[in-house]
Amino acid sequence: MTFLVISVILSLAIRLQKLEKPAIGGGCRGPSPFSLSKLFCIEVHMSKPFITYTAQIEKLKNEKNLIITDPDLAVDVLQNISYYSLIGGYKHPFIDIHTRKYNNGSCFEDIVALYEFDEELRGLFFKYLCRVERRIRSSISYHFCQKHGERQEEYLNPNNYDKNPKNQNGITKLIKMLDMMANKNKDHEYLVYQRNKYHNIPLWVIMNTLTFGQISKMFEFLPQNMQGAICQDFGNVKKNEMIKYLKVLTLYRNVCAHNERLFFYHTYIDIPDTLLHEKLSISKNGSKYIYGKNDLFSVVITFRYLLPKTDFLLFKKQLLHIFDRYEKQNSNLKLNDLFEYMGFPSNWKEITKFRKI
Repeated sequence: MTFLVISVILSLAIRLQKLEKPAIGGGCRGPSPFSLSKLFCIEVHMSKPFITYTAQIEKLKNEKNLIITDPDLAVDVLQNISYYSLIGGYKHPFIDIHTRKYNNGSCFEDIVALYEFDEELRGLFFKYLCRVERRIRSSISYHFCQKHGERQEEYLNPNNYDKNPKNQNGITKLIKMLDMMANKNKDHEYLVYQRNKYHNIPLWVIMNTLTFGQISKMFEFLPQNMQGAICQDFGNVKKNEMIKYLKVLTLYRNVCAHNERLFFYHTYIDIPDTLLHEKLSISKNGSKYIYGKNDLFSVVITFRYLLPKTDFLLFKKQLLHIFDRYEKQNSNLKLNDLFEYMGFPSNWKEITKFRKI
């Protein structure tokens, strides 16, 4: 089968080659728009050869107009972080989109400062994402066991989940995963201990093994009355809102856990419109708010609803400290420009001003 496919492709390539007009100047310029060789040329142009750290520095200086005052230090930084993670991830705010070169005055230290700023952000957001995760984990296990008891047969029983037909495949997968954890998993000593000593692993034990994504799915598949009881633990949050909040937080948690770029990350899921969007007078593009829907500020809004008040106030204080330190140390990328990337409105600090949200 593979040989047949290759033969067909080669045959097609030969026929298309006959239809091509000779390229002006040779090389890959001027092929027919239907040519396979055009595709191969594009691939060749897109591939990037290996170059040494020193060559990377020279390219940034001489070809891209980036100021590098200490090449040796720059090499050390690239060795520790990698060109792709540092330059590929954090160059964009400093690039002229027309020339594809760095803006005048941009220096290597600006990119490093932005990388370190993002690293601090990840640490802070991850800390409080874990607190939300811990809280929802505790609430689910409490309300489920309050109704069904501590036997593992109960959380392995599909009748104890939502009856909506559209959720049945997801519930089956969830139970299969829970069953594997309860009866087969040997990676966690406390599971093996509970299994051997009590022949039962209560939900409040098994919950510690679940990822944020799995916890989010479990909440989504619970009966509506149990979802409502869990939401009451978080104040004024509706069931459908909680489902979206947890999905968005799961995506952001993964970004933080895998050390990916955070400040510019946007999810494919929007959080619901909230009273906070309205009270902060966030502008709209059509019917959609331009900030706080699928950007980093959407996580801040979600924290405002899902974290205890004291935790949120501490989070905000620590966030302000990170912002203030960055603003004092850097001049080529202003904090207000960073706010645009992160989806922060100029009056975002007023988020703690309102009692009714």
